[in-house]
Amino acid sequence: MLLILCFCTFSAHARVVNEAPRALEVASCSTAVKPKITLNGPPTICAGGSVLLTASPGKSYKWSNGATSQSITITHSGEYTVEVVDENGCVGKSDVVKVEVSAKLKAPKIEYTDPLIVCGKGSITMRVEEQEGASYVWKKDGVPVSDKSNEFTATEAGVYTVELSNFCGYVRSANKVEFVIQQPLPPFEVVATGKLMFCRGGNVKLSVPEHKNVTYAWYLDGKALPGSNSHTWQATEAGAYTAAITGECGTFKSSNSMQVELLGLPEPPAAERVVGCTKSSLTLTASGGKNGMYRWYTAAKGGTAIPGANGPSFTTPVLASSTTYYVAITNGECESERVPVEAVIETKPEVSTIEAKGDLEFCEGGAVEISSKTVHKGGEYVWLRDGKEYARGTSTLQATESGVYTLKLQNDCGATLSSNSIKINVWPAPQAPVAHDGISCGPGKVLLSAIGGADGEFRWYEDAATAKPIAGAVNADFETPALQSTRTYYVSIVRNGCETERVPVKAFVYPVPVASASVQEAEIDAGASTRLSGSGGASYSWSPAAGLDDPTSATPVATPDKTTRYTLTVRNEEGCEDSVSVEVQVRQLLEIPNAFSPNGDGVNDTWEIKNITYYPQAKVEVYNRWGSMVFEQTNYRNEWHGTYRGNALPVGTYFYVITVPGKGKFTGYLNLVN
Repeated sequence: MLLILCFCTFSAHARVVNEAPRALEVASCSTAVKPKITLNGPPTICAGGSVLLTASPGKSYKWSNGATSQSITITHSGEYTVEVVDENGCVGKSDVVKVEVSAKLKAPKIEYTDPLIVCGKGSITMRVEEQEGASYVWKKDGVPVSDKSNEFTATEAGVYTVELSNFCGYVRSANKVEFVIQQPLPPFEVVATGKLMFCRGGNVKLSVPEHKNVTYAWYLDGKALPGSNSHTWQATEAGAYTAAITGECGTFKSSNSMQVELLGLPEPPAAERVVGCTKSSLTLTASGGKNGMYRWYTAAKGGTAIPGANGPSFTTPVLASSTTYYVAITNGECESERVPVEAVIETKPEVSTIEAKGDLEFCEGGAVEISSKTVHKGGEYVWLRDGKEYARGTSTLQATESGVYTLKLQNDCGATLSSNSIKINVWPAPQAPVAHDGISCGPGKVLLSAIGGADGEFRWYEDAATAKPIAGAVNADFETPALQSTRTYYVSIVRNGCETERVPVKAFVYPVPVASASVQEAEIDAGASTRLSGSGGASYSWSPAAGLDDPTSATPVATPDKTTRYTLTVRNEEGCEDSVSVEVQVRQLLEIPNAFSPNGDGVNDTWEIKNITYYPQAKVEVYNRWGSMVFEQTNYRNEWHGTYRGNALPVGTYFYVITVPGKGKFTGYLNLVN
C-alpha cells in the first residue's frame, strides 16, 4: 500500500508543477493588442493594378493567403486577415479587409430597333450592353438627359450618345444615334440664279430650299430627270422645270415652275487653212456671215476675241511656225461653235535620199518597196519614174514596173529632188493557166488538166501557198492518187524563172447513187397497167421506153403488151449513175376454140386453148348434152384428144367450163368433128 500512496502523491505533485507556467501565460496574453492592416490606396483597384496591405509591427506574421511577410501586394479580389505574434509571444488577429478588382469598361455600341426618322412626333428606344459595376449617362447633343440604366427612350430630336463609368474611368459609346423628327415642308418655289433665256450650250442654276434627310427630284415638262437628287439643278435644255422633295412626312412639289428657253446658235463659218513660208504674215478667210459678225480667237475654248477682228478675213502677225486660229459667227446674242483655221508655215524641203528594201529585179506581179530616208512634214511626196510623175502622197512606194525611180519633195516654198535614184527591172510573167476540174464517181484516181503552157512548164501543188510542187508533175495532165473525198489541187506555169499565180483545180469525188426499183404488180393481164417505182437519184431513165407513159419519171405507168424487163438508170446531181431492173410479166388472155377434130390426121387433133399455160391453177371441165362430165383436168396443157376413159367420144356438141382462180369462169359450147 505504501508504494501505491507514494505513486499517487508523486503524480499529483507533478501535475501542479506542470500547470503553473501555463496559467501564467494565459494571464499575460489576455492583454494582446489586435493588429491593424493599413492600405497604401483604396480597397477597390482596377484590373491590372494592385494595393499594398501592411500589418502592425510584430515578431511574425501569417496572412490568410499564406504569406508571412509584414506587407503583401494584392492584385485579385478577396477578403484578407493577418495574425501577428508580438514580443510576448501573444497572437493577435486583425479584422477583415475586403479588396475588390474592377474591370476596365469597353466602349459600347448603341443599338436600336425603331426608325431614326419620324414625322411630327415619335420615340426611339436605345440600349447598350450592360457591364458590371458601370453607371450610365445618356446625352442629347452633348447634354446629359438620363443616368438611370443602360436603356433610354428618346422623344426629342437630337444626336444621342452614352457614357459608361466606374472606378477605373469612363468610356463613350462607339457610335452616335441621330433621331430626326421631321415636319411637313412649308410651300416652296423653284428659284433661278441667272437668265432663263440663254444660248444653246449655256445653263442656268435652279434651286429649292435645302433640308436634311430628304430626297430631291427634278422634272422637265413633267418627266423625271435622272441623277437629280440635289436641291440644285443645272438646266441646259428648254422647257418647264419643277421639283419635288420627299421626306418622312410625304412628297411635296414646288408651287411654281421655271420656264427655260434656248436661243438658237448661228451656223458655224467655213474656213480653209492657208499655207505660207517662214516669217510670213498670212491672211485667213472665212465665210457664212456678214461683216461685223465674225469673231477671231487664238484658243478653241474660253478667252476673248482678238480686238477689231470682226470681219471675214484676218491677217496674222509675222509667223515663224504654224499656228491654229479659231473663228466663229455671232448674232448679237449667241455665238456659233469655233472653227479651227490653220496658218501653216513651211520651209523648202531638204534634199532626200531614197532606199530600196528588197531585190531590184523580180518577176511581174512582184514589187519592191522604196522609201525616203527624210521625213517631210507639211509637204507632198512626188515619185518619178524615168523622169515622169508616177505616184504621189506618201514617203513609201511599192514599185511594180521597170524604170529609174527618183523622189521629189515639194511644198509651197519650193521643191527638191532626191540625191540618188534606184533602177528596177521587172521580168514579164506568163499568163496563169486555165485549169479543168476532174471527176471520179466513187473513190479513185482523178485526172486533172490545164492549158496555157507547154509540157515541162506546169507545176502542180497540193497546197495554195506554202507547199513545194509535187515531184515530177510538170505536164498539162496530172492524175491524182486514189482519193476518198473531194479535194483541191493547184497548178501554175513557170517560164523564164517567173511563176504565175496558183490556180485552184478541183478533184471531185462524188458519191455513186444506189438505184432501187420496184413494181406495183409484177404480173398483169394483157392490156392492164402497173406502176413502176424508182429511187436513189436526181434524174431517172427507164428502158425500153415502149409501154411507159413517161420513161423519165421516177414512177411511170407501164402497159406492156408482153412480158418485159425494164432497166432503171438513176443519175445524181453530180452526174454519177447506177442501174437496176425489174420485170413485168404479162398474162395473155385465153383463146378458147369452139371445135377441134381428133381424127389423127395431125391437124387440130387436140383441144388447144391458147395462153392457158399462164394459168396453171385453171380447172377445165367438159360435159355432154346430158350433163355428164366427160373430161376434167387442172393445169391443162392442151393434151385432150376428145376421149373419155380411153375411148373416143362421138361427134357432137359439148359444154365446157374453165375456172381460173381470181378471174372467174369461162363457159361455152365445143364441137367434136371428124
